[in-house]
Amino acid sequence: MSIKNAIREKAKKSFLIRRCFNKYCAYRFKRNPMALANSDYRRVMGKNIDWSSPKNLIEKIYWMLFNTDTSLWSLCADKYNVRRYVEERGCGDMLNQLYGCWSRVEDIDYASLPESFVLKTSNSSGQVIIVKDKCQLNVGEANKKLNRWLHFVYGLTNAQLHYMRIEPCVIAEKLLVNTASPDESLVDYKIWCFDGVPESVLVVYGRKGEDYKLSVFDLQWNNISDKTLKRTSPHFGGDCIAKPGSFDKMVEAAKRLSVGFPEVRVDFYDINGKPIFGELTFSTGYSYFTNEYYDYLGSKVNITNVKTVPTEKILSELSI
Repeated sequence: MSIKNAIREKAKKSFLIRRCFNKYCAYRFKRNPMALANSDYRRVMGKNIDWSSPKNLIEKIYWMLFNTDTSLWSLCADKYNVRRYVEERGCGDMLNQLYGCWSRVEDIDYASLPESFVLKTSNSSGQVIIVKDKCQLNVGEANKKLNRWLHFVYGLTNAQLHYMRIEPCVIAEKLLVNTASPDESLVDYKIWCFDGVPESVLVVYGRKGEDYKLSVFDLQWNNISDKTLKRTSPHFGGDCIAKPGSFDKMVEAAKRLSVGFPEVRVDFYDINGKPIFGELTFSTGYSYFTNEYYDYLGSKVNITNVKTVPTEKILSELSI
């Protein structure tokens, strides 16, 4: 790594830089949130969002964010409050074990936690602290990291409005282990659904830090990675991952949890043949898949009968 890049990486970790970045994002959002969404979209897709007649998956997600009531998205994207929703839909037995929830890091009762667990915030995306041995945990460093996540307003950088309504807290859950290969990371099974109808499964595996691999399967577990994923993506894997033993149960649960949502990804893990609920994801990164697949998934999103809400009303209810 060059000296310049090393300095840049160190600066990213600076609280002052992060605070300035938050303010900059807030400024851009307040100035024109739709333009912010469009610039993020154009950077990857090479064209502007068609707000008047959205067609592909990403366009329709942004259209719904700015034109419909997505408060239920916010509740279900909240890693703590989604538990209530999962229970109400009859899938409570698939929830991971919860050890505690705290609104401030200073209140975390580490003494009450078991030897192994995971820590994450309810408002974050992908951030997690894995604790395999509590005796080896640097509490001070963990609390600093959690504080950063608690005070970062997710959604500001790319106008994903539903994240901005989440009241952040810290949660501790049971540490799940890949029982098939204990030395390897968990495998994520992300079932894409459209109002109760599952379509395909995005599989995430081989996690090593920020790196991971992706494969895509249809519901008959045929590998369709070559037809859906960009080979130029650094995360392209395309491997023939074994079908999880609990796949049929995952699909049935995904149907129940996705009813009423024009599109949502329902994420699971398979632990000893039992499905464990991960999260509900309403927005998605869009640098992995081919434009043709985004068009196809967009055709599955029916927004013709969705009740609209004035954009001004939606934005006025957000506190920035």
